[in-house]
Amino acid sequence: MEACFTCEVNAGRVKAPGGTIYDDSLWLAEHGVDRLVQGYVVLKPLRHVHEVADLTPDEAAALGPALSSLLSGMRTALNTERIYVCSFAETVLHLHFHLLPRYANMPALGPHLVPDLFDGRWGCTLVEAEMAADRIRSAISN
Repeated sequence: MEACFTCEVNAGRVKAPGGTIYDDSLWLAEHGVDRLVQGYVVLKPLRHVHEVADLTPDEAAALGPALSSLLSGMRTALNTERIYVCSFAETVLHLHFHLLPRYANMPALGPHLVPDLFDGRWGCTLVEAEMAADRIRSAISN
């Protein structure tokens, strides 16, 4: 059986830029490894879970506060126009949420923006991702 990519990241065997941004013992958030855009955060349960329906009651209860904390921190740290929250589990079969910032210089195209994000139109460098992770972590802790 092939190893789960998200479990590999959660275990630290694949390094996310800037390290852990959020960890409440049930949910973990880090800057996206593929650096789609500066400040792109991936929120995932620590436990291997396929989809939302598989969450324990404690994981489900912690999801809202985790999202709220991250989105507030991202808005403060990154000066975003909007932050999209999406979940796709077709290639990585471990529940995860993409927290995708949209900045003022990006078109306000809603769902049409997502293909450009995943095609790398606004990709960032490792240093930019690390800086964003630091700023978000700092905003959450304040």
